[in-house]
Amino acid sequence: MYQQTETRAYEVRAAAEPLVIEGVAVVFNEPAQMRGYVERIAPNALDGVNLDGITLLVNHDGSGIPLARSPKTLSLQVTDKGLEMRATLPDTAQGRSVYEAVRRGDLNEMSFAFDIGRQTFDEDRQERTITAISAIYEISVVNRAAYPQTTVQARNNDAGKEGAMFNPITDNLNHVQQNPDTHAADEYRSAFFKTLQGKELAEPEQRAYTAAQAEKRADSFNTLSNSAAVVPTKTLNEIVRQAGNVNGLFGEVRLFAVPSNIAIPVGVPTDPAAWHTEGVPVERKAVAATNVTFAAHELMKVLSMSAAVKRMELSAFESYITQEMRTSVADAIGAAIVNGDDAGKPKGIMSGVTWDKKNSISTNALTADNLLAAIALMPAGYAAGAKFAMSTATLFGTVYPLKDTTGAYYFTDTEKGGVHRLFGFPVVLDDNIPAGTILFGNFRYYGVNVPSGVAVEMSRESGFTSGMIDYRALCIADGKPIIPGAFVKIEVQAA
Repeated sequence: MYQQTETRAYEVRAAAEPLVIEGVAVVFNEPAQMRGYVERIAPNALDGVNLDGITLLVNHDGSGIPLARSPKTLSLQVTDKGLEMRATLPDTAQGRSVYEAVRRGDLNEMSFAFDIGRQTFDEDRQERTITAISAIYEISVVNRAAYPQTTVQARNNDAGKEGAMFNPITDNLNHVQQNPDTHAADEYRSAFFKTLQGKELAEPEQRAYTAAQAEKRADSFNTLSNSAAVVPTKTLNEIVRQAGNVNGLFGEVRLFAVPSNIAIPVGVPTDPAAWHTEGVPVERKAVAATNVTFAAHELMKVLSMSAAVKRMELSAFESYITQEMRTSVADAIGAAIVNGDDAGKPKGIMSGVTWDKKNSISTNALTADNLLAAIALMPAGYAAGAKFAMSTATLFGTVYPLKDTTGAYYFTDTEKGGVHRLFGFPVVLDDNIPAGTILFGNFRYYGVNVPSGVAVEMSRESGFTSGMIDYRALCIADGKPIIPGAFVKIEVQAA
């Protein structure tokens, strides 16, 4: 099973005693704005966690000697606030420099690496709650972390006097400062494409690019080098928009952007409202929901361009990259929605639903009665949003020729309001669906999860003699039927 080791940032400060620093490594019940959702750590998340053998590092660098280790030189205590720490640093050049940097405020945040044991996700509120942490490996003093949950003051005998540390944001506003989406900044967007072209960055672009790179979470693209950059938010939205217009079912399914391996509750059709007689108690109905957990599959594409790309206008280069990302990433996901086999890729509708007589019809020659029977097999709760889906060849080669006893075509309203319809239900054309197969379902009950966007990195090594530049795009994604009962299939057997 794919395991995410994650990092978080909290508080660190220099104590009055020389070479002793104190901080809060984990904060309970405080909201943290991650990319696209809010996260909290439940007060009981550390119950039963072994706190011995945890090391204190700088910037998660485990190649050198640790600054401290629990329980001897690193004291860890779970309190109502969270996990508080106190470390005695070694009287070495590194220990003294770290202490001085913390005292001055140059190093002012902490981060910790951990594994998630259990978690929940509220889809409506886009809020994740970590209810159990299974292990903590190390805590680090960092100069920039995944997100700063709290800021830092030097706590010593001079606190409150001239020269004491002061944070103009938190001390004025008295609340946690949330991180913005660094990938949405215009400066980052231009810096991203200039970097791919090998162009020099202006100072504001360099700052935005550096900030976004530092904010990138370590578990997002675990196989990429540190040089990989995440596609800007505006460009990613355009990739998704184009994919929805071209990729058939990609535009019909439910899209998520939540961390992998989280059990996400998804509402299902419930009992309808009941007529009520005044004074008679109303029976309370439990809210029906099902959970879906997305894995983390890697989708990769390598493409090459001439080194002359450096002379392209920025807008033209962005348009090219957008088209390539749509083709290489979104098209692959679109194909997996139908035919994915769950072997290192999403689970498609064809393999992710158990087909039997309750949800499948097989025929040697398609008839209108077959189509009506498929509609009848759909549970009422899903039928309201149901659609037919088939390939272009199946629609015009198998469905369209159907006629009634008078010789009139059943499929007459071929383009009503820009949407093909069959017996009043919209028809989605997707050429990933095998010829002769017709799907009828509520495709909102298939989910695609892209938790961290698309990352791109550049290399000139392989094209040194040919003048080409390689670009590698990688996307962490998964997909699967959320409610298998929301789909019906008609198979027309080949003659």
